[in-house]
Amino acid sequence: MHARRVVPVAFAAIALAACGHQPEKAALPETGTAARAVKVGRPATRLETGLARATGPIRAREDAVLAAKGSGQIRRVMVQVGDRVRAGQALAEMDNAMQAIGADNARATVKVAEANLASALRELKRGQSLSDQQVMPDAAFDRVKTGAELAAAQAEQARAGLRMAEQQLNDSVIRAPFSGVITGRFKNAGDSVTAMPLTPIVSIADVDHLEARLAVPEGVEPFVKVGQKVTGVTTPGGQRFEAAVRVKNAVVDPGSRTVEVLVDVTRVEGAPLRPGTLANVDFGGFGDRDGLYVPSSAVKTAGAESWVFVIVGGKAEKRAIKTVQVNPGTVAVEGGLDATTAVILDPGTLAPGDAVVPLAD
Repeated sequence: MHARRVVPVAFAAIALAACGHQPEKAALPETGTAARAVKVGRPATRLETGLARATGPIRAREDAVLAAKGSGQIRRVMVQVGDRVRAGQALAEMDNAMQAIGADNARATVKVAEANLASALRELKRGQSLSDQQVMPDAAFDRVKTGAELAAAQAEQARAGLRMAEQQLNDSVIRAPFSGVITGRFKNAGDSVTAMPLTPIVSIADVDHLEARLAVPEGVEPFVKVGQKVTGVTTPGGQRFEAAVRVKNAVVDPGSRTVEVLVDVTRVEGAPLRPGTLANVDFGGFGDRDGLYVPSSAVKTAGAESWVFVIVGGKAEKRAIKTVQVNPGTVAVEGGLDATTAVILDPGTLAPGDAVVPLAD
């Protein structure tokens, strides 16, 4: 298939152009079997811009379910669902009596260690003077130096223990990791929670920075570019918004033959969008393509096999094809067809060999 610039035509041309070039009615089989009237059209050779659309949910770019970092009892929860909070704001507080005692003990340990270090340093200074005067044996001076080094290490260990105790005390308060809205409150004051498994306490979402997660058909994906400006509309509701493509996955989903695309909402008409709302996003403007395109309704599938029915000698004939979904109503086809082939657009329960006659325009 060779891409070249062509004049855009509406996809409706697939059917309209087809209806304007209906093949002559096929003769009915001589057996007398009643022929089924079918709508017939020829494949379109152009794909119009603006037809590539994808549907997906609106969601917050950042959301989180927050839990305590340790097991214990909740002292209080300071927020309700719907509250707006800022980054770093306290949302819930655990009973921290034991952590407070641990921090006090760590501070006392630091004082003891620092006192021992000060004493060891004084001994080292004296020992150095005596050693310089050759009054203290080298072995005794080595013991003094080792004692000072050990005291310094113990002081550092005590300071690390204090930092750990203070961090545990600080962790007893659950804070908002970013600014947003509280979307869930799962526990109350007095409830006990565990660290393994984690017990959710509150959830938060950044509703000021939204994105849409879209499954873009494989046939359209090459024309979607990072940074591309797109438009969308919510369904239901019909609220319009503008967005920009931020991420395009490099992997095609083998089941749906789609590529995940994330678009950032940049402007909204009317009220703010709500996370969870479905939206249709238009990737129009990707350019026209040469090829063969038929309505999705004309294609039959079974497992990995795809085919259409064409009229040959007044009967339905099965033609195997390869397809790429372009949008919910259109597929690009390869193999088995050309631009003059009379394709049955509404095969329904047709089987190969069934008698058919094309509907008159």
